[in-house]
Amino acid sequence: MRNTKRSITFKVVAGYLLVAALAALSVWFVYTQVVAFTNLADSNTTNNEKLFLVSDITTELYETENISRRLIQTGKESDLELYQEHLATIQNNISLLKESYTDTQMKTELDSISALLSRKTNNLNELLILREQDRNTNYYTQVLEELRKVDPSFNANNYEERFAKLEPHQRRVLIKLLEFSEEDNEEQLTNRTADSLIGSVKNVLSELETANQQFRQQIIQKENELLDNDLILNQQLRSVLATIEQEEREASLNRAESSEKMLKNTSIIMISAGLVSIVIILVFLFLIIKDVSRSQRYRSQLEEAKTFAESLLKSREQFMAAITHDLRSPLNTLIGYTDLMEKSSLNNKQNHYLTHVKKSSDFILRLVNDLLDLSKLEAGKMLVEKLPFNPKKLIEDSVHNALPGEINKDVEIIIDAAPETDVQVLSDPFRIKQIIANLVTNAYKFTYEGEVRVSAGLRKEIEDSYTLIISVKDSGIGIPKEKQEKIFEEFSQENSKIEKQYGGTGLGLTITKSLTTLLKGKLELISAPGDGSEFIVYLPVVKTEKQEQLIAKPEEQSPPPALLKNKKALVVDDEPSQLALTQELVKSLGLTCESSLNGYDALNKLKSDKFDLVLTDIQMPRMDGLELISQIKEDPKTKNIPVIAISGRTSLEPDFYTKAGFEKSLIKPYKPQELLNSIAQIFKVKVATNNYLPPSKRPGTEYDLEEIYQFSGGDEKAMHIIINAFLDSSEKNLEDLEEAFKKQDQEKMASVAHKMLPMFKQMKAHSIAQKLREIETYNDLDEPGFTGLIKNIRLLMNNLKTEITV
Repeated sequence: MRNTKRSITFKVVAGYLLVAALAALSVWFVYTQVVAFTNLADSNTTNNEKLFLVSDITTELYETENISRRLIQTGKESDLELYQEHLATIQNNISLLKESYTDTQMKTELDSISALLSRKTNNLNELLILREQDRNTNYYTQVLEELRKVDPSFNANNYEERFAKLEPHQRRVLIKLLEFSEEDNEEQLTNRTADSLIGSVKNVLSELETANQQFRQQIIQKENELLDNDLILNQQLRSVLATIEQEEREASLNRAESSEKMLKNTSIIMISAGLVSIVIILVFLFLIIKDVSRSQRYRSQLEEAKTFAESLLKSREQFMAAITHDLRSPLNTLIGYTDLMEKSSLNNKQNHYLTHVKKSSDFILRLVNDLLDLSKLEAGKMLVEKLPFNPKKLIEDSVHNALPGEINKDVEIIIDAAPETDVQVLSDPFRIKQIIANLVTNAYKFTYEGEVRVSAGLRKEIEDSYTLIISVKDSGIGIPKEKQEKIFEEFSQENSKIEKQYGGTGLGLTITKSLTTLLKGKLELISAPGDGSEFIVYLPVVKTEKQEQLIAKPEEQSPPPALLKNKKALVVDDEPSQLALTQELVKSLGLTCESSLNGYDALNKLKSDKFDLVLTDIQMPRMDGLELISQIKEDPKTKNIPVIAISGRTSLEPDFYTKAGFEKSLIKPYKPQELLNSIAQIFKVKVATNNYLPPSKRPGTEYDLEEIYQFSGGDEKAMHIIINAFLDSSEKNLEDLEEAFKKQDQEKMASVAHKMLPMFKQMKAHSIAQKLREIETYNDLDEPGFTGLIKNIRLLMNNLKTEITV
């Protein structure tokens, strides 16, 4: 299951990583395409900027053309400045256009345009100079000067300028003289011939016309140069514009092809990524579903195994309860008769035999108790009480009670309880006593010589919280380090030789550790082969001022028999034979006794008559024992009557019955002496142990009346009464059983078998008891088997009738 979970996790992570990697590649590819698209857009923007620059240059050229023509006509300074501004703009745009090209040819063309613009500017300047000269020329003055050059008579006098340095009166006199002289010359001029003057004028005018034509020709030439320059300039601009437009068309086609290719590649990549993602998802989904299905299958198998294990544990618990219940009846008989035999006259050999029987019975009793405790611990049904007790006294009592009857003189028992343990604390003294008893018994068993030291101390924790530390250290054989964990397992010992050499079941330490855990404590082991072992128990306790509750002991003095003869008891049981058995035992104490078959009838008798004691079964029809005790305690007239619970259920603790209101409780089957002691404790009297010699078992019979005889107090008449009650009830039970078998009413058959089973166990009719137990637990019994069972029961009943008749 763990590998499956790890596999699912790995596959999910791997799937996510692959999808993430694919997404990253897709993002990277899309990013590259976006960058490419951005570059294309930048290229498009650059080409558009080139077109805009060429367009601006063309527009500016046309504008400068107009300005230049106007400038030629007007010659204004403002037009010249405007022309220069536009020309500077054109030159700047050409420089920007050159920077955007890496092509040498295009740069060369742009340089030639710039040179043409410079030439145009030079031509325009020269033309402007010529135009300015043309505008500033006065043809009359020019002709006159030419004539003066030819004839001095055309010169002007300019007396004011010539005589500016003279005194005014001097200048006036001199000018008058000169004017007089000039008038005389004019008279002489008239005498000259007109032909010479006309000739001079013609010559001057001819020369001036020739010069004027040359000047005009020069202007026309400059204008033609300017026009040619503009034509070349416009052609080159058109060429540049055409080149740029061609480049733009080619770039646009390339961009379109690139865009289409990019879109196509992007689509392919995105579709491929999507398909690959889907494939990855499907593959990993398949793998994960496969793992999940396998996990579910494993989970189902685990649940089935868990259910099976729980059923096994429940069966084990039921088996433990059944086996302890079934062992208690013969074991109680065995222990009871060994006690009786010890008080009889026996020779040494018989005493030797009896000693071994008693040891074996004690061992089986401990085993039964251990099995019961283990079953309760595993089922979580063992409860913990908080009662006040003195740790020092508890340890001393527990150690002395745990020691066997035969003390090994080579082993010294040392109890070292610190003074601080002589206080009152709260915990569960009964469970602590079990822990100490198990550890001391274990230590004593494995120690041949030396000592078993039991130490105790109390360590303060917080406020009233303390830790009770109990150490049991021996000088025995010790335990190897590698085997120390194993000894705490069920039915486990260090090795197979231990059981043969020292005995034991391997449950003591298991129960001890479980009880320590139940009390929220800790158990430590320090041991080495040959150096002995030390078990240290740490148990949390609370310091208190409460005093431990002491159980009232029966008085030492034996009262006169008349004390119990004045008492009246009511016995309640749905099984007549068990009812008769209990009645006879109660009567043996001198009590007056009445009986009821269920709690309802018993309650009516309690209301109509006065009783001093009630003994009741727990599982009964109409009204069970628990409801009966509840009704008794609720009624003020009967609430003070002591009630003893008699039950075959071993799963319930004595405290359960005590809390329910019972004074005492006994587990079936019980020793007669246990019931007598319980009654004696209630009435605070002391009863002696009865030493009855049982009748010998008749050969050839499948039953034994020893326990019946014991219950009857050795009174054969009382025993006959018990047997007759058993015969009557068995006859009725057989009729009910046969009728239920015919109807195949298993529930009814189980109920009747449950009523019959205790008495047949008491009489040790084992084969019949086994069949009845099968019916009680709803196991199918075929018709031949059922018929044989009825036949055997009737045969037993006939033998009993014969025996009591004899």
